[in-house]
Amino acid sequence: MDFVAIDFEIANENLYSACSVGLAIVENNQIVDEKYYLIKPPNLKFDESFSSIHGITPRDVLGARNFDEVWELIKHYFNDTTIVAHNAQFDMSVLHAALKKYQIPLPDFEYICSIPISTRACRGQGVGQSLEERLAYFNIAFNNHHNALSDAKACAELVTTCIRMKKRKNLMSYCSTYSSIPVKRFSELKPQETFSKRKKFSKVRVSEIAATVENFDETHVLFGKNIVFTGDLQSISRNEAMQKAVDLGAIIKSGVSKKTDYLVVGIQDKSLVGTKGISTKEEKAYSLIKEGININIINESAFLNLIKC
Repeated sequence: MDFVAIDFEIANENLYSACSVGLAIVENNQIVDEKYYLIKPPNLKFDESFSSIHGITPRDVLGARNFDEVWELIKHYFNDTTIVAHNAQFDMSVLHAALKKYQIPLPDFEYICSIPISTRACRGQGVGQSLEERLAYFNIAFNNHHNALSDAKACAELVTTCIRMKKRKNLMSYCSTYSSIPVKRFSELKPQETFSKRKKFSKVRVSEIAATVENFDETHVLFGKNIVFTGDLQSISRNEAMQKAVDLGAIIKSGVSKKTDYLVVGIQDKSLVGTKGISTKEEKAYSLIKEGININIINESAFLNLIKC
């Protein structure tokens, strides 16, 4: 195997509450096999906000295996194999938490996040880090987001596309070419101890946000303006914030460009953006501002004041 792409979905805020897992097995830069399992989480505790995202409910997993049983079916994929996931810190933390919950000895294997892998292939283009944004950039078809198998296969396709684009033989030769791509060991993982629903589910499809009003106030400060969001908002959901802006005649964009009028900055997850706490969208905006492009970088409070104008 070249690598195995993996994705977990969870039932609630507990990282050990895996309710599904998908694996895409890659050989010679092609998906040659795939596995998908529903998992019965401890106590069958489901948070409705999580179910609304991935569509899995307690009824769906009544006859499913517990995690320890599923692990027996998939553990051989972690022997002398490189594991890849999009935002690997999350998926590796789910695996770590579930293994500990069932008192299963921790395996050791190499894992790589597909975010830095794909960043090398689209560096300087201002592409957001979400799986959807990366797939859209590379024109990779993507359906059924937040289905664990669909996401795992999409992650695998993203990685193999980058490998072919850069004319590398396989994932290892790709990573050896670009030393900035961290190849980590599971035994050295510093797992997330807590989980915020917003961290995994704050990414909203821009294409799904449509105006709910027929007439706009063309004198409003946001009318006709291009707005980009980055980070987690605290007093309002990303979805609601986008909807309010669109209903005022604003245009929501997924990435920063010279046409961006406003970049709304929320709280950043440093496990994703690094210790500086600045996302690639912010970096792109600051770079364009230095070139003389007029982009307004505002916080959540300032955005809320604008939509009240």
